[in-house]
Formats: sequence, C-alpha cells, structure tokens
Amino acid sequence: MIKIEKHMDDDFTHVYKLAGKIDGIVQHPEHVYKIMADHFGDTFFVAKEKNEYGEDEILGFMLGFLSRKIEGSIFVWQIAVSEQAQGKSIGSGLLEHTVEYAYKTTDCKSVLATVEVENIASQKLFEKMNFEIVSKNFISEQKALVTSNGKEAVKNYYGSGTDQIFYRLMV
Repeated sequence: MIKIEKHMDDDFTHVYKLAGKIDGIVQHPEHVYKIMADHFGDTFFVAKEKNEYGEDEILGFMLGFLSRKIEGSIFVWQIAVSEQAQGKSIGSGLLEHTVEYAYKTTDCKSVLATVEVENIASQKLFEKMNFEIVSKNFISEQKALVTSNGKEAVKNYYGSGTDQIFYRLMV
C-alpha cells in the first residue's frame, strides 16, 4: 500500500538518489535536499511503499515551499515519481496532498508551478488536477510570452534556455 506523508528526517538522502535516477529531473547536490527538508519540511512530501524486505521505499516526492514573492502561494519546485512506479497515480496523490495542505494552511490561497514546455507528462498531471495556465501573469519587458503546443509559456524565464508554462490552482 502506498502512503503519502510529510518527509522523515533521513528521507532527503533517498530523494536525492531517486532524483538522479529519473529522466528529466534535475538532481541537485544532496545538501540542497537537506536544506529543503530542514527549512521547507512542511511542504516536502514523499510517497512510500514497503519493499520485499519490509522497509519503506520512496517511490516519489514533491518539494515545495511557501513563496515569499507571491504571498499566499505554495510553489511546487520538484515533483517526481520513479520510473517503475509510474502509472500508479503517485504524482496525482502527491499533488492532491499538496493541495490539501494548502487548503488547511490559513494564509495559503493557491498552489503554483512551472513546467518546461517539453515536459508533457507534468503538463498532463497539472491539467488533470484542474490547474490553470497563468503564464501571461509572469511576462515582463525582459520575459516574452510564447506559444508552444498551443499553450502559453514564458520565454527562457529562468535563464536556463527553456520556456516555462506557469500553472496555478486556487484553493
């Protein structure tokens, strides 16, 4: 049985290793996951299942934080599911858990995320969960709005060379 819960103290090491095994997920240095666990632990969720040895195995994770720039919003920084666990609704479960957390947090009004235009799986996940595309809210003189596969995105928003679709769900 898969359970989704707030991370435990040593989960960050397993999340770091899992991130390195998933195509399309940036594996940050291990200490970054420790920092996220220590300072943004309330919005760091893991999906676990007992393996054949009776030990909890992390199948997916969601790292987020309460935004200081966009008050009242949780920003989903990374959400990922191991390749062998895909198709088990773990990504949806992690996102639902995040939305439930946001709903229970009195000063939280929305959940935000950015998704690269090439990441079709994440786009489908956010759209399935009724997130709306709000990319036009994040354009500026330096950041232009572009269309990719019929969806509005911000050109090279992070300066990484990729265009980002902004998603938001009001809670």
